[in-house]
Amino acid sequence: MKTIVKILSVGLLAAACQQFYVDTQMTPDQAVAKLECDALETYTIQGDKPQAVSFKVASTTPWTITGYEKAEWLKVSPVSSAFSSLSEDIVINAVANPNYQDRSATLTLSSEGTDTTYKIVINQTRKGKLFVQGVIDVFEAEGNTLPFTIETNLAWEVRSDEQWLSFDKNSGVGDGTVQTINATAAANASVSRKATVTVSAGEDKVSFEVNQKGQSLEFLPVEEPVIDRMGGTLELGVKTTMNWVVECDNSDFTVVKEADKVVVSAPFNNKFKARTAVITIKPASGDFGDVSSTVEVSQDCNFELSGGCEVLEDGSVKFSASSDKPRVTTKDRIRYASIVLTMGDVHFGDKGHLCLSTHDAGLTGNSELQCQVNLDGNKRLRTNGGNTSYNTAKFSISKDELNALKTYQVDFVPDTETPGNIHLEFFYNGTSMASLSSPSPFVDDPESGGHYFFGFESSKDDDSWYIVKSCDITLKGE
Repeated sequence: MKTIVKILSVGLLAAACQQFYVDTQMTPDQAVAKLECDALETYTIQGDKPQAVSFKVASTTPWTITGYEKAEWLKVSPVSSAFSSLSEDIVINAVANPNYQDRSATLTLSSEGTDTTYKIVINQTRKGKLFVQGVIDVFEAEGNTLPFTIETNLAWEVRSDEQWLSFDKNSGVGDGTVQTINATAAANASVSRKATVTVSAGEDKVSFEVNQKGQSLEFLPVEEPVIDRMGGTLELGVKTTMNWVVECDNSDFTVVKEADKVVVSAPFNNKFKARTAVITIKPASGDFGDVSSTVEVSQDCNFELSGGCEVLEDGSVKFSASSDKPRVTTKDRIRYASIVLTMGDVHFGDKGHLCLSTHDAGLTGNSELQCQVNLDGNKRLRTNGGNTSYNTAKFSISKDELNALKTYQVDFVPDTETPGNIHLEFFYNGTSMASLSSPSPFVDDPESGGHYFFGFESSKDDDSWYIVKSCDITLKGE
């Protein structure tokens, strides 16, 4: 009985399979030396990440592989067999190529008693090399050409992620020297733009960014986009080469477009928290796409809150009767002014209380100016000249009238009829309730002024509460 061994061999890079047979049960008369191998004529191994190569050998006599001895970068295992082989796997490994040139070795497979030989060429590609110097300058808006360079010893290609940028060469084969590639940007009718260029060679990729000028639409830098809390204006410079419009997201602010700037203005901040506005400039037409530039402008609050005042979402403030004496006080000392409180919802009990006063060391001789509505006691205008003399004007008001309160106004203004005096007048819903004239606490000290406050003058055992929507202060001259 004889055995036929069928060997199916597949090389790593082979595109097809081979079959061969070795008869291991031959009679002496039939004994004929035989060598067969399924190796390809040529294998190519990568230079940077070499892969193993394998093939099979079958022989009726001892065999040997030669030709690798001077190729120190190759390791062949096994390289020979002292006996016949039904089937032997040959594995070839290579180290990474440190050179910028390809290299090659030819292996010879032979066996005793046969004239059959196999020549197997092992090629290894050169070490990968890719250096890129990107575009240095910025492309002009009207379009122009700028160079960049690559240095490689491999096949290369260059691509842009934007269609407006093209190249005089998109691919080639490097020889290790520096090559110049010209990049051309098409004319740009929109705002400034950018593109990413990617150069590929072998497994290496290098990317760089290029920029092109465009039609400009931007705010010039501004150090502090702030408007004074007492009211004022702010100029925002605009750099542009297109027709544009301006928008503002807060109606408390006013914006005016001028040739090369936006003038933003805001009146006295009469709310009880800081406010902001986003100023936006954008193209007047849609030809430039969705392009805009923004600046956030802020305005601080004019008041300090104490005693548990509650600031509501819309910037109004709620007062509730408590022993903490909830109050709102002006941050700045004020001399002569007309002060108007615009009321929201109100709920005054039998001991309802609301005052608008100033009595602090900022007034000459610790003078006091006061308008107090106290259903449980005083309803009066009063001046106090250093705790030595009082001047008082009283008025009447009911709980129902107080619960119908819409505006609470007190004037602390120069008395036009009596120079040197101050005129106090209280207005309920625009109607004058009481007035008086008294020597002005500001006369002897032109720099003096008072911190006006409103809210609760004293604690009341009551469930009174009220909301003040805004406080407008109009400064008055001497």
